[in-house]
Amino acid sequence: MFNALGERFRTRHPDLAERLRVPDSPALYVQVRLTGRRSAALAQVRFDRPYDHTPVWAVMGPRISEPPRIWWGLTEPDVLVDALHARAVAELEGGEEQSPWRWDEPATGEVVALADDLAARGVDVLMAVAQNRCRAVGAERGTKAEYFGRDRGDFLVVRGVGCLITVSHKPLSGWSADVRADEGGAWQRLDLGDPLLGEPSVVPGVESKRVDRAKLAGVVADLACLSHVPTVDDRFGDRDDLSAQQSSADTRPERSVLVEAAARDLARMGFADVVPDSTCSRLESETFRIEWWNRSKSMGLGDVQRLYGAAMVEGRRLMVVTESSATRPALAFANQAKAFLFAVDPTSRRLYACNDLAREVVLDKSSWGPARSRMDRLG
Repeated sequence: MFNALGERFRTRHPDLAERLRVPDSPALYVQVRLTGRRSAALAQVRFDRPYDHTPVWAVMGPRISEPPRIWWGLTEPDVLVDALHARAVAELEGGEEQSPWRWDEPATGEVVALADDLAARGVDVLMAVAQNRCRAVGAERGTKAEYFGRDRGDFLVVRGVGCLITVSHKPLSGWSADVRADEGGAWQRLDLGDPLLGEPSVVPGVESKRVDRAKLAGVVADLACLSHVPTVDDRFGDRDDLSAQQSSADTRPERSVLVEAAARDLARMGFADVVPDSTCSRLESETFRIEWWNRSKSMGLGDVQRLYGAAMVEGRRLMVVTESSATRPALAFANQAKAFLFAVDPTSRRLYACNDLAREVVLDKSSWGPARSRMDRLG
């Protein structure tokens, strides 16, 4: 395998062919010799236990202090040798690794271009994820490889003042952003509509065609300098305080409690005008026709089509909150109709995404963070 990688490197990059070395059998890496007895290498590695179940490709050296730079195990050989070449050239020329390789990406897309723009503005971009979905992240006992599913969209992570800011580009919902304290805690949604378009958003995400990338970069750069990044949660503090007072001795019907909990979850996602009615028996919105599906049978294609038709007549979008489930054809149609389908769990009183569009806008509940360098850990 490594001999084949060596041959591929020499074919694609004859400028460094004489510097390439593949150790004698058994070959465990491909190495490009640099100056001063330094080198850059490509190897297949596993992280320390208990995170050693996934082998990944790593481009290593010559600076051992930096965080691991990894690629998914099924990455094409041409991409791997190009990544090694980019690292070696940067070291030999005493410059910076060229984009997109500096982000561990094989091509320049929207997120990589945004990362380049932010870096040029002096923003500390920690990672950019698009075609290569594998990155090294911090874990309870060290560092592990994390594979980010496509439902997360393409995204980048920047370091703000005491926080991490994630900016995502997703196929159905467009651009969105979240923030979390550096030491951990819950992710909170940012409203990109206000700074980008001059009007607060009532739906999570801003359509791609409405976003100018240079303006977005300027907004993110400004947010990264703030000691407190304003989130949609800041709008609903009074609502949360009232909910806490009510829940301390709640004797209301279960339906009222579920409706209020759903409204709170939706507000935190960025559905700004979704509120309970005066009796907490249903959800109201000027933007959406909201249906609460509490039948025992699963919601079918015909059901969603009928509800979508009623929403269209009113000039609104469709949102469904169901206490049961929905069929695959129903979910597929909801995506095409730009309708949001959520399931509510009566026990936990939490909302869960049903279709792809809803899945794109739910808040990340995981605790991952970019892997830190060895020097950071020593500090």
